[in-house]
Amino acid sequence: MKSIRFLAFAAALVAAVCLATATRADVAEFYIGIDARTAGFNAPPALGGGAYPNNPNYNRLTFLYQHGDHYHGIGTYSYTGPAGFPVLNDTNPNNRLPETFTAQPPIPLLSGAGVYAGKNTTQQVLGLDYSNLEARNVHSLDPSIPAELTLFNSSSGRWNQPFDLAHIHLELIGVSSPHLNVGTLTNPNALLVGGDVHVGDGEELFSFTPVLWVDAAAPAGNYWAEFRLLDESGSVGDSGRFFIDVRQVPEPTGLGLGVLAAAAVVMGRRRRRSH
Repeated sequence: MKSIRFLAFAAALVAAVCLATATRADVAEFYIGIDARTAGFNAPPALGGGAYPNNPNYNRLTFLYQHGDHYHGIGTYSYTGPAGFPVLNDTNPNNRLPETFTAQPPIPLLSGAGVYAGKNTTQQVLGLDYSNLEARNVHSLDPSIPAELTLFNSSSGRWNQPFDLAHIHLELIGVSSPHLNVGTLTNPNALLVGGDVHVGDGEELFSFTPVLWVDAAAPAGNYWAEFRLLDESGSVGDSGRFFIDVRQVPEPTGLGLGVLAAAAVVMGRRRRRSH
């Protein structure tokens, strides 16, 4: 009887989450744009302060997480050290999904279907931040919708510049385990370590979804994959490196994943209220 009541509660919670997130269904979690800011950032006061010479991400592709009315740049270039002697890094501390500061667990791998039958994959869990890995061109935002226009013009128009000539590819730099693979929605083996796959061209209103997966029998635990956005036309710069963290959960997964998703939703709502 207790298990029946628990299942009923879980079902009601999932239904509520679906209803609450339905209005956001047309807005992607992730976008790709270029950084139009030229000014440098400030060195830490402990290192003497002062402005770094420029923004190392200017005119570079950037993988963006939309946070309502603004973006978080993921895996951007950064400077460290004193302003007078800066060291350029091809990544930054905010280079992981889920973002480290949230303390959210890695994205769960769920039972796949079709070309992913027998595999556990990343896929959208309504209400679970970072689970929908679809990335769109920032120019796909609809200016007739005030919220989307606000997002498009956020940070004083930093991310709304055109990059029409770019031929954008996603490079898989590495994985934490040979059990982890990366594909597309139609091809599980589309992206090999050291290789890349076409995402879209800058003038296209593209939509691209990488799929991280393991065989269903793969060991339980956390895995990661490391990526970078490339422009094969050379018209804009490549992005910094970033990571996507996932986890293989033990079988059976049905009830466990429902509890996991519900807990993650609660965590996400608390973070959004406090951020």
